[in-house]
Amino acid sequence: MKKEQESLSVLLVEDNEDDVLIAQRAFREFKVITEVHVARDGQEALDMLAASGRHTGKKPLRPALILLDITLPLMDGMDVLKRIKAAPDMRGIPVIMLTTSSRQEDIVRSYQNGAASYITKPASLEEFLDLARRFEDYWVTVSKLPV
Repeated sequence: MKKEQESLSVLLVEDNEDDVLIAQRAFREFKVITEVHVARDGQEALDMLAASGRHTGKKPLRPALILLDITLPLMDGMDVLKRIKAAPDMRGIPVIMLTTSSRQEDIVRSYQNGAASYITKPASLEEFLDLARRFEDYWVTVSKLPV
């Protein structure tokens, strides 16, 4: 199947350094996600998207996708999700919750607040690589994203 897009830019909002490194390695393996921007907390993610706070003066970040953890310092992922979906210039960006929580309450709240998908983080590197392969296949080959 021919890929519709050559590459994707992703904002990974994750405070766990091991998870950041695993995600970056997994995406490097498949070479479709070419830019992985990392925010270590919810406020930094919003600052990157709005070019505010520590990112004042920079161009607002407009990734093709946002991977968002729920448990974050300064502002949790649910609050970040709500703010992204409330902002007219950001609400069109698909937000995928990528978290360790498999609680039904978190899943329901994520979708109610506008998440495009909910993924529970795999435990091992091999499982994460498999997830990254399937993730890229879906978001690059199957799904159509706004340019």
